Amino acid sequence: MPANKIYICQEDDICLVAYPKSGNNFLLFLVAKLLYRKNIDWATKGEMIQNVLSEPIENLPSPHLVWSHESYSPAYPKVIYLVRDPRDIAISYYYHHLKYTGEKMPFDAFFHKWMEGDIWPGKWDTNVTGWLDNQEKVKNGFLLIKYEDLLQNTSKEAYRITSFLNVNRTEKEINEAVNWASFDNMKAMEKKQKLHLDGESEFVDRNIPFLRKGQANKWKSILTEDQQKQINQTFDKTLSRLGYK
Repeated sequence: MPANKIYICQEDDICLVAYPKSGNNFLLFLVAKLLYRKNIDWATKGEMIQNVLSEPIENLPSPHLVWSHESYSPAYPKVIYLVRDPRDIAISYYYHHLKYTGEKMPFDAFFHKWMEGDIWPGKWDTNVTGWLDNQEKVKNGFLLIKYEDLLQNTSKEAYRITSFLNVNRTEKEINEAVNWASFDNMKAMEKKQKLHLDGESEFVDRNIPFLRKGQANKWKSILTEDQQKQINQTFDKTLSRLGYK
């Protein structure tokens, strides 16, 4: 990609950062509605929210919303960082991997590669601790949100977000944003706008939905005891730091 086609973060950008499959789109749809007072959907997401790794989008709303799965970088001026229990991420990411890569590996093989950091963008706790350890360096502010809190009480987290963004929204506007970003609404939109999520790649498995369950703690009935033990031991410090122990 030519140098002039790489997106460069602007001083007033708001960056939504998370490790993949942490509930990223849940947060994106919510924040966009709160910030712009507009509904984004799967068709308009690519017109309103900038992927930090993609070519610059023309005529983005201001201030720009930028989303990223990348490691800590001082180039990001203001960050909302979303975390999720890695035991649920492992399962969600597996189905995402099956859907988009055409690689039909069993879950045990994927889990091993993921734990080794061989699945992009590397190990979960490396990404998370990089941001947590450097949060004071994010010059315009850093807000940590847990997916489980966002799921359990979306309205409460929405008020935290509006406070962080210094925008005033009425209770009605908060409720509208919460309803728009709800799993049920996003799932309904997926059925209507499936082409925008599946694309035209020959590798995409169109039988696997993009949004699956949207729940917390499903790992308890899916991961083996050995897999749970591996995650608990490998990510011990970060799990404790985030209250996931």
